[in-house]
Amino acid sequence: MKTKTAFITGHRVFDFPFNYPLVRRGINQLTDLAIERGFNCFLTGMALGTDTLAALIWAERHLTWKAILPCPDQSNSWTRKQQILYRQLLTKATEVKVLYPQYEQGVMQARDQYLVNNSQLCLAVSDGRTEGGTFLTIEMARKAKLPLIILNPNTLEISYEEPEQQLSLFD
Repeated sequence: MKTKTAFITGHRVFDFPFNYPLVRRGINQLTDLAIERGFNCFLTGMALGTDTLAALIWAERHLTWKAILPCPDQSNSWTRKQQILYRQLLTKATEVKVLYPQYEQGVMQARDQYLVNNSQLCLAVSDGRTEGGTFLTIEMARKAKLPLIILNPNTLEISYEEPEQQLSLFD
């Protein structure tokens, strides 16, 4: 079976007034929609929030998923409890890939570009704000002409963006 890869991006669901159980259900819905489209591999950047929640869900569902870390010390400023969960999740990943040897400016954005470059679908948890890492990653996916499935964590509405397909005489 050919591997079809989707990645997830989204807000820190714990830092905003989102309903955690409903966002969890929403990430399950995003995952189901990707599976219905034939996707069988999932990537997460393991940032705090949506990324780690998706990893937890994918591990529980025994799906193939890969943790794409910008650097080995990504979780250094997190709480002890968050770090323990993070390390436990990494042991459940199908693969863990570390992109850079240490944190330096730009590694998070480089990680996000890696996710876009190595996927055919973007799953996003976004309330539509036009700033921050989630917004920038969605913009990267749009520029790469990836289809997007977006869950709004406030309304729980799911929307779709299908890129315009360029016709070619050589396909």
